[in-house]
Amino acid sequence: MDTRTLRQLDVLLPGEEPDELDLAEELPRDGSTVTEQLITGDVWSRAQLFRVTVARSWFIDADLSTSRFDGVTLDRCALKGCTLVGAQWTGAVFKNVVLENCRLDYATFTELRAAMGVALIGCSMVETVFDRCRLNALALDECRLTSTRFEASDLRGADLRGNDLSTVGEIMSLRGAIVADAQLPALAEALVNDLELTVR
Repeated sequence: MDTRTLRQLDVLLPGEEPDELDLAEELPRDGSTVTEQLITGDVWSRAQLFRVTVARSWFIDADLSTSRFDGVTLDRCALKGCTLVGAQWTGAVFKNVVLENCRLDYATFTELRAAMGVALIGCSMVETVFDRCRLNALALDECRLTSTRFEASDLRGADLRGNDLSTVGEIMSLRGAIVADAQLPALAEALVNDLELTVR
């Protein structure tokens, strides 16, 4: 099986290459399963999906802006160059998911569970909110985390190395995460900001 490795995290890829998959031409019905599809363009823009499972599929340059995903499961999916600006994910489950060079600015993830390896690589996450999420199987690399907030989330074991953490909010939610020595000054800055400390 093809895998994408980010430090100690191995993520299973969909299997088939994108050009070997059927092109998704419409939104899936509530409660349905989408398997081995290529989702691209604006077919899923402003979508509202409920309890849909997407398996072994690729999202390439897909516009998922302002979409709502309730109870959606992604299983062995890769997203490349996608736009998820303002998207809302509630009760989602990610298993073996890679997001690379995607825009997640102003998106909200509520009770997202990273059940198996989830890697975010080179993604923009400006003011993205993770609320009550379980992100133990998460790894980030070279992501833009400007004012990203992890609210009441569990990041024990999450690998945050290779990212600037200086403006991350709710810094106490990072308890148990993996960081590098070089990130300690940025973490101190984030803590000062989060606690509104006055340094004299």
